[in-house]
Amino acid sequence: MPERVLVPFDGSPLSEKALDYACETFGSTRITVLYVVDSHRDDTAATGWGDHPSEWDDWLDDRREHAEELFVTARAVASEHDVDVETGVAVGRVVEAIIDAIDFYDADLLVMGTHGRSHLEEFVLGSVAESLVRRSPVPVTTVR
Repeated sequence: MPERVLVPFDGSPLSEKALDYACETFGSTRITVLYVVDSHRDDTAATGWGDHPSEWDDWLDDRREHAEELFVTARAVASEHDVDVETGVAVGRVVEAIIDAIDFYDADLLVMGTHGRSHLEEFVLGSVAESLVRRSPVPVTTVR
């Protein structure tokens, strides 16, 4: 049985389902819920924030507040199983940020939905999950 489970969480129904599965199956282990601020999405990269660091900081603060709102939902899902979860926020490209978080949190299992919220969801359905299955240094359990 794993000792530390990492669950990427974006508030989508499948990320909630993945967290529910992790809590039900691995509730006695340490579970960390991770929200990734995708700093490389087209709608953020095109703004030219390199010249306006205060706008970047404001945007990042907004994303962190959004993460805290999502963590309320995550804690509610976990509490249905009498499980306390840790939470964390990472900033960067989603796949790389999750791989870095696996190391940072010393996770030995990744549990995630097969796809989540994306502005191109209908076009690149599941690309993050597929990339992580291929590149993760630890086993990956996908939930659909």
